[in-house]
Amino acid sequence: MRTRRTRAGSIAAVCLLTLAAAAGVPACGGEKGQLMVVFQTDMSLPKDIDTIRVEATLDGSVVYDETFERLGGEGSIRLPATLGFLTPDDPTQALQVRVIASRGGKDGVRLLREVVTTVPEGRTATLHMPIQFLCDGSAEVERDAQGNALRDAQGNVRVKNGCPEGQSCVAGSCVPREIDARALPEYEAAAVFGGGDGDSDGLCFDTLRCFAAAASAPVDLEAFAADETSCLAAAPGGEINVALLTQGGGICGERACFVPLDAESDAGFRVEDGNVLRLPVEVCRRAQQGKLAGIAIAPAGEGKCRRKGTDLPTCGPWSASGGGQYTEPDASAPIPVAVAQVHPVSLRVTAGGVAWISGATFDDAGMSRRDGELKVAPQGGGEPLILGAAQASPRDLAIDEARQVVLWTNAEDGTLMAAPLVGGEPRALLEDLEQPEGLSLSGDTLTWTELWGGGVFRATLSGAGAEVELGAPEELAPPAAVVASPYRVASAGDTVCWTYQGTLGRTDGAVACSRGGATLLVASEQLTPREIALDADGQGNAVAVYWASFEGGSVFRAALGEDEVGEAAEIASGQGQLNGLALDEDHIYWTRRDAGTVVRMPKDGGEPEVLASQQQRPGSVAVDAAAVYWINEGSPDQDDGTPVRDGAVLKLAK
Repeated sequence: MRTRRTRAGSIAAVCLLTLAAAAGVPACGGEKGQLMVVFQTDMSLPKDIDTIRVEATLDGSVVYDETFERLGGEGSIRLPATLGFLTPDDPTQALQVRVIASRGGKDGVRLLREVVTTVPEGRTATLHMPIQFLCDGSAEVERDAQGNALRDAQGNVRVKNGCPEGQSCVAGSCVPREIDARALPEYEAAAVFGGGDGDSDGLCFDTLRCFAAAASAPVDLEAFAADETSCLAAAPGGEINVALLTQGGGICGERACFVPLDAESDAGFRVEDGNVLRLPVEVCRRAQQGKLAGIAIAPAGEGKCRRKGTDLPTCGPWSASGGGQYTEPDASAPIPVAVAQVHPVSLRVTAGGVAWISGATFDDAGMSRRDGELKVAPQGGGEPLILGAAQASPRDLAIDEARQVVLWTNAEDGTLMAAPLVGGEPRALLEDLEQPEGLSLSGDTLTWTELWGGGVFRATLSGAGAEVELGAPEELAPPAAVVASPYRVASAGDTVCWTYQGTLGRTDGAVACSRGGATLLVASEQLTPREIALDADGQGNAVAVYWASFEGGSVFRAALGEDEVGEAAEIASGQGQLNGLALDEDHIYWTRRDAGTVVRMPKDGGEPEVLASQQQRPGSVAVDAAAVYWINEGSPDQDDGTPVRDGAVLKLAK
């Protein structure tokens, strides 16, 4: 049987009885021992994790199974939370506790933590089962060949453990899941709830305030390459706090995202010999893979933030400590969807999330290092999921939510790629293309440009997920003009429009549209037209085409009638290097690479309005009903070709 506690920091207390006792003996009496399982997190809820399922079995029989949703929201549980188990009549019985954490609902499994132990007699012990960022990705949903989730008899998704049998993830490493209860410490509420008892009376760690003036530092990857069992970094003198600098996981401010680590903990950090930081080896693994930007180090102690430990939970709307007092980002400022990116070059936003391309870097000979990536994240941000790694110069992308697939062009490889949105191996749908560049999807029709070859092509998609296929390509007729270097493309209904960027510095660019099998020249003598967008009516039919001149600093529009194209009109000028273009019902949006601004203007005319400034080479832009999104390409590479990794994907409420 089960009794629930009402205080904010507690999930429930579970009294484990024999079958005979459960039939009629009074519950939970006597001098039994107890095991208090403590659930805590270093992530941001509900951004990183919004659902947890806690399952406990005693010698294989389920004694507790609850799912908690809308974490971080009103009416949900707060963390830290505790779950109490009383000693069974046979204290040698094995208690197994599983915590499954998910994002996007209970089917979006991100991590699994398992422990097998016993409940001690005559004392109350503490078992910490933290939901850790470094274990994000340690579990996933089991799926069939078509990508459908497999479920158990109760309808719950089946979870695949990323660790070998008998092991579970702790701080990113697989360790034995069995823990000797005799080694567990005594339970003290104050050591869990920041000095309080769980009724919001304890302290919490204000991450953004405590790392506001932090210094960033690298981990020692050279030492890690020599010894992969040890992850080290240089530490300044004095008492310090340390956080991971992530790409979107953890607690985010306007410029960076932090995962604070517990001091003097094997799952956090230890200071050795006064100036050496010892960190979990997963920190160095992720840094080596380019998934971490480094670590942040801030002074701690008197007159500063208290040192973070397992006894001091993080502040946030999910916190059972701190009384709701903590630093939040400026609601009027852009918020990061992802940070620490390498030259993002293209962006798409759908109801399911945000997708972008993290560009490849190049060696001294100008050859791609094949380190481009295709990434997705929820609209609210979070650690990105890599759907396509090791790509050679990926350039543009399209998302088909109905088919649950993302598609992109690979310029240097000459391929058109696809990968399931749920994850899986990317594969080439077409090969031997002549530097594929722009990509657009309308219904079942995929259209792309080939920069070197000079052609614009389309083909029909079929299938879904890992089994999506592309039909035979058809080349669209070029316009009756001398044109070169087709760049970006947009499509809606039966209309396809694209730009010919021409030669840099010369007015030999053009814009063309294909409707009903005929291709018309919309505009010629354009100065490097690149970005293009279509305005559609309620039935999805294109009624106007907009494009931007990268070097000319102008935005143009032409109406699209049933049988003709209207005259091109310049609707904005003097906008410098135009690097992105998007439309919603009322406005046109663009980015200025040179000025570092995001701008919008009413469709029916008016002055351009700067929405965001001081951006780092802003590029592709997208909109939905609630917000505008854009990429910051970030700083140029260092002299030796090493990327600075300060690109970002940002979001601003309309």
